[in-house]
Amino acid sequence: MHQKTQGFGLLELLVSLSIFVGILWLLGNFQVNVFSQNNFIGSGLNAEFETRTSLKKLIAELRAAVISDTGTYPIALATGSALTFYSDRDGDGLVEQIRFYVSGNKIYKGVIKPTGAPLSYVAGNEKITTEVNFITNPTTVFTYFDANTAQLNEPINLPEVRLIKITYTVDENASRPPAPLTLSAQVSVRSLKFQQ
Repeated sequence: MHQKTQGFGLLELLVSLSIFVGILWLLGNFQVNVFSQNNFIGSGLNAEFETRTSLKKLIAELRAAVISDTGTYPIALATGSALTFYSDRDGDGLVEQIRFYVSGNKIYKGVIKPTGAPLSYVAGNEKITTEVNFITNPTTVFTYFDANTAQLNEPINLPEVRLIKITYTVDENASRPPAPLTLSAQVSVRSLKFQQ
């Protein structure tokens, strides 16, 4: 009589082991792809949120630009990569000097509160924060227009400025999708609206 043995033979064990290893490999690759896509989508959403938030704050502060506490014109500097103006951003009755500027691939914001008697804006008191990362249009962030909506060329004659267009183009990694994100807004400075 022939007796049957229970258990796996060597060939069956190798086949089962190779199938198991193949399934683990597929699951591992799937997990890596899921984490990679999640990271990719998350970083894109973070960049968009950061950019929209910065643009919103800039619009509100710029719209409310006024003559400084030292009597300086509401806009102090206007170039394609930098904008300095005066606005009471925190509603405390003191008009801060606010400076947005591009350095490298970032947009920074500098704020100086006036101090002293008489009030003055001390450059050493400037508090700088990073507003936007991965900017790809460093020389064309700010565009200026006169009362007839004609574009002004640099050097900008500050009293002619009535409308400022802000354009943020952001791309965290140019070598992979998605395409660069571009957000744009136009702002009329209320205090300059009706000047001749």
